[in-house]
Amino acid sequence: MNLEIAVETIGPWKVVNLRGRIDASSTETFDSSLKKLIASGASRVLINCAELRYVGSVGIGILVECSKSLSASGGYLSFSGMNPHIRSVFEMVGIVGLFPIYSSVEEALKS
Repeated sequence: MNLEIAVETIGPWKVVNLRGRIDASSTETFDSSLKKLIASGASRVLINCAELRYVGSVGIGILVECSKSLSASGGYLSFSGMNPHIRSVFEMVGIVGLFPIYSSVEEALKS
C-alpha cells in the first residue's frame, strides 16, 4: 500500500491524516506535502498516525526537519493515534520525547 495523505483544517490545526507506509517510494511526496503545508503558514500541525503502518528512517528525518521548520516560526508538530509499531520506531531512534503524542485526534485538539 502506498501512502495516502489527507489534510484537514480543524480550528487552528492542520491535521495530516496518513494511511499506508512512509517508505522509499513515498518519501518525496510526503516531504513535499509537509513543506507546502508549512510554507502556506501552518503553525500547528498534527500528524494522525491511526492508519499509518510503517515509517522508515527517511520519513523520521522528514518529520524532524519539519518540526525544526515549524519551531523556527513559532509553531509545533504533534502526533496522534500511534500504533505500537510506529511508537517503537520513534522510541528506537530516540525522538519520542521531542514531540507531543496523543492517543487520538480529539485529545490533541483539546490541548
